[in-house]
Amino acid sequence: MKPFDPNNVEVELKGYLDCDAELVAIAREFKILALIEWPKVVQDEFLTSYSQGQPKIPVIDYPKYDHAEPLAKLEKIIKATDTKHPVAQYLNQTAKSYFSAHKLVENLSKPEMLQHSLDLYGRPGDKIAGTQFTSIDAANFFIETAAQFSEYFSLENEEICILADTIKDQLDGAIKKVITDDKVDVFIDETLVPKAAAGVSRVRLRSGTCFSPFDFKQLLEHEVFVHTLTALNGKHQKYLQTLSLGSPRTTAVQEGLATFAELVTASIDLNRLKRIALRVLAVDMALNGANFIEVFEYFLNNGQNKIESYSSTQRIFRAGDPKGKIVFTKDCVYLDGLLHTHSFFRWAMKNQKLHLSQVMFSGRLTFDDAEMLAPFMECGLILQPKYLPPWLSQVPVLGGYLAFSLFANKISVSHLNKTFGATDTP
Repeated sequence: MKPFDPNNVEVELKGYLDCDAELVAIAREFKILALIEWPKVVQDEFLTSYSQGQPKIPVIDYPKYDHAEPLAKLEKIIKATDTKHPVAQYLNQTAKSYFSAHKLVENLSKPEMLQHSLDLYGRPGDKIAGTQFTSIDAANFFIETAAQFSEYFSLENEEICILADTIKDQLDGAIKKVITDDKVDVFIDETLVPKAAAGVSRVRLRSGTCFSPFDFKQLLEHEVFVHTLTALNGKHQKYLQTLSLGSPRTTAVQEGLATFAELVTASIDLNRLKRIALRVLAVDMALNGANFIEVFEYFLNNGQNKIESYSSTQRIFRAGDPKGKIVFTKDCVYLDGLLHTHSFFRWAMKNQKLHLSQVMFSGRLTFDDAEMLAPFMECGLILQPKYLPPWLSQVPVLGGYLAFSLFANKISVSHLNKTFGATDTP
């Protein structure tokens, strides 16, 4: 591809920059998770009723949203970008993603909401890329492995309660070592339901929560060094500002990349994998009719405390119906995304395309986007990422991990009994 001429940007992009700017304006006014989150009072009421032995399925009075204006703008962008130009295709898919997300929010608790959720995030029974296995198969494998492991070793972290203030101080120090030219504030939020949430300029921690020694490293690698870094790198792009957006279609890759970051930095433990796997099976339960109480007790019976069980259950039923069948399927993407990301990096290593990892961190993208837009980084339309997580800045170390993984996968564990043992493992 010929060098990009910044003095001729309108000709180079054929007017697509206007669509890019319009998409950014629409996205600023639309935060899907904020629109579907339940108020904390629902948690207090449910846990009180459960402790009293008379649990009540939460009753959620969703507000009515009318997104006619942004939907009309998105339709216009979709039509304007319906061409074969790679940048146009990227903008077209991003606009379609936001269109579906707006329709999801317009139809809270209705069957239409579920359909849009399935379009954006998939379902537990979907096949994992490159395999005949589903996320349900993977989830069952990790849960069974955790159960076998726990027969000999404890899955629980050390019983150390690290307060949010301490985690905040630790994150503040670690962030400043990598994100040197931008300010990222860490806040303690009394209204936050999940343990943590990260945006382009701030990280929120749930107050009144005990964090484990593993939590700090997982939050740093997952929330900050993936979610925040990719958003910041997108913000620093000169031309395509949509690269800073967490558009719904990038969610699976974002969560997969973030969980993969935990894996390659040895920040993930078997208990964390089990929690992710439990969410996949819980989504499947809810899709098949399990109600809020039944899913809550499923988490409770699998070792989570009441607050974490509520948080895990609320994630699944937000935007949906607490009576079951109509649920928010986003929690499918963590396990599927992790496996897809791992496969992507192995594929990139084998095919000498590890440079695509740099494209992945230039903003919030899908894997298809990275390959399609890679030439635009070579010619200067897309800038190199300003920040990289430490594990990716050390490419030879990542290459060593991937090379070992590629070869180790050739070894069949089921054929090792003659080497290490005389009996088959059930």
